[in-house]
This record gives sequence, C-alpha cells and structure tokens, in this order.
Amino acid sequence: MENSPSTHQKMQQEMTIGSWLFNPFIRIAGARSLIIGLAGIVAAGLAAAGAGIRFDGLLDVHAGYEVALWMPVVDGLVNWAVFTLLLMVVAILFSKSAVRLIDIAGTQAMARMPLLLVAAACNLPLIQDTFDGIATVLMGGDELDRSTVTGIVAVILVTLGGVVWMVALMWKAFSVSCNMRGGRAIALFILAVLLGEAATLYLTRVVL
Repeated sequence: MENSPSTHQKMQQEMTIGSWLFNPFIRIAGARSLIIGLAGIVAAGLAAAGAGIRFDGLLDVHAGYEVALWMPVVDGLVNWAVFTLLLMVVAILFSKSAVRLIDIAGTQAMARMPLLLVAAACNLPLIQDTFDGIATVLMGGDELDRSTVTGIVAVILVTLGGVVWMVALMWKAFSVSCNMRGGRAIALFILAVLLGEAATLYLTRVVL
C-alpha cells in the first residue's frame, strides 16, 4: 500500500498560484512576513518618490508631488502601523483565539506589497508623460491628446488594480492572523478600513 502524503506535501499541493497571489499568509507569517513586508513598504516608498506619487492615506495613491525620498516611505509606514493597531484592537475585543501582534503586523505589512508594483509602474515613461500632460492641461496649456488619454486609462487600471489586490490581501491577512471569518468579521474589517482611512488621511496630509 502506498504511503499517504505528508502534511507538508499536502500544504505544498494546496499552494496554487492563486494562493500565493491572494493568500500567501497560510505559509508566510510572523517575523518572516514582517521582514518581507517592511522591505516592500520601504522599496515602494522610494519608488513612489521617484515617480512623484504619495500613498497619503490607507488606500490612496496620488500623483503630482515633488517630495523628499523619506516622505512616501513614512506614508507607507504610517498607513501600516495605524491599520495594524486598529486590527489588534478588533482582535482583542472580538477574536475567540489567542492573537499575536507580530502576526497581524507582519501579514499586514506584506499585504501592502502590490503598492510596490504600482509605484514601479508609475516610473514608466508612459505614466510619467501622462503626469506631465495632465499638469500641462491643468495649467491651461494644451488640450488632452490621445496619448495622454491612453496614459490616464493606464494609470487608473494600474492604481485601481493594485489597490483592489492590496485590499484583498489585507482581508486575508486579517482573517488568517486573527482567525476571524464570516459576516461579523467582514463588517469589523470594513469598519477598521474606514477608521484607518480617516486616521491616515489626517496623519499623512495634515501632520506630515
């Protein structure tokens, strides 16, 4: 009789491409996810500074900035820290399982990795030319041409896709690290997102 597959082999089989893209936290959590996530936040911030964009809000990506290298990095760290603390409060109040801060912090840091791709894409010549074209139009220059319109569509698709992917990862990270599922968990997550958006908008736009 053939030996049954080990637990490790079963886990390997379960990790499809979709799992790695939308729920890597069943394999990567704790300190490992924290290191990966913080490195991603810093790298995304540096790329954002080069592209002239900021993550000035939990779910926000805005262009048209000329800022120091450190500012988008701080944006990312503030967004991550605020949301982590909110989810820790939610877990303490509502989770029936023991929850570790490092698991919430690590998985939420890693969940923000799609912003690295957004920031990298915004450094592409097409996107940079689009930003310049929009600025010219806003200053009363030429009308929008076809290439600028194409660039605007590209910007919208890249940023919206990245943010939606990030939110999906944030939810999975919350669900796994806090062991919370179902309608109540979704409602609490949405509430945390709304509170986090308000708090980070204030901190990144007013304080910074």
